Amino acid sequence: MYTCAQCSKDVEITPGSPVRCPYCGFKIIFKTRPKVVKKVRPQ
Repeated sequence: MYTCAQCSKDVEITPGSPVRCPYCGFKIIFKTRPKVVKKVRPQ
């Protein structure tokens, strides 16, 4: 899942499709990261 930098809508990109927002046509898209916190054990 990706987010458009201009209109902030969620965009689904499949392999072979152009990297462009289908709503506004903007070419800058950010990958949304999960809000899961990684736990690291001290060594």
